[in-house]
Amino acid sequence: MADRRGAPRGAPWRRGTPSAPSGRPIPPLGGPLEGTIHAPRTRAVARPRRRGRWLTVGVPVVLGGSLGVSAFMVLGVAALIGGAGLVGPALAGLGIAGVIGGGTHLLVRNRGPRRTLQVAASASMPTGTRTALEAILRTSRTQQRRITKVRRQVRHPAVRELTDRADLLLRRIGALLATESMQSRRPSDDDVMLLEGMAERYIPDLVEALENTAGFLATDREEAAARAQANLRSVESQLASLDAALDRVEDDLIAHVTRSLDVHSAFLDQRLASRSADPLLDPDGR
Repeated sequence: MADRRGAPRGAPWRRGTPSAPSGRPIPPLGGPLEGTIHAPRTRAVARPRRRGRWLTVGVPVVLGGSLGVSAFMVLGVAALIGGAGLVGPALAGLGIAGVIGGGTHLLVRNRGPRRTLQVAASASMPTGTRTALEAILRTSRTQQRRITKVRRQVRHPAVRELTDRADLLLRRIGALLATESMQSRRPSDDDVMLLEGMAERYIPDLVEALENTAGFLATDREEAAARAQANLRSVESQLASLDAALDRVEDDLIAHVTRSLDVHSAFLDQRLASRSADPLLDPDGR
């Protein structure tokens, strides 16, 4: 789980800890490694092969174009024999080329890996929780793609900064969905419903407001530009409120872990102290 600066929250790193190429500290290997052992020549860990452009683009263009031209020639000859014009055959050929080419491209296009919910090792999900969390995750991914599209279209620095903040909120929501505490709750839990509302309503509405306001920031009308700036300030304020709500959820999760550690530590202190007080168990006892 990360804070707004991208650094792990509550991470027990100390100064002098080696850093990764990105500059973040590398956690010490203090526990057993977990994972799946694969054969030396397995393809399970290999990068998935991607089809070349000659297949994903070239084949649909050639197939659609050839069928479109063929249809135009056949229909054009028939139209000329019948005394009609070539407008109808030309439109029919273009339609056939578009349908055949587009359908072929959909069949042979490169598909990205399906992103699923990362289930914690010891998380026991109640009925309906997985469905609710996966729906939130899918919505978050969709909104992240939309934010990427808005960022490409809008060059205004204020809008880009706010879209970056919205994208960071969605990433933090995805990190919360992968925690054991969140996966062990019911779909009607307040925090689960809060994350659902953020991903499906609040953040999408704010991104839409940014998209609709961006065009009025460079207008010559002072009144319209002032209203656009006011909209940006309103979006910034609401994003700050959502950020504070996520801070509260993260702090609650960390506080829960802290309480568990304190109880565990108190148990160990009491248990070890009682065992060391027993002369039969004390190796130094006389």
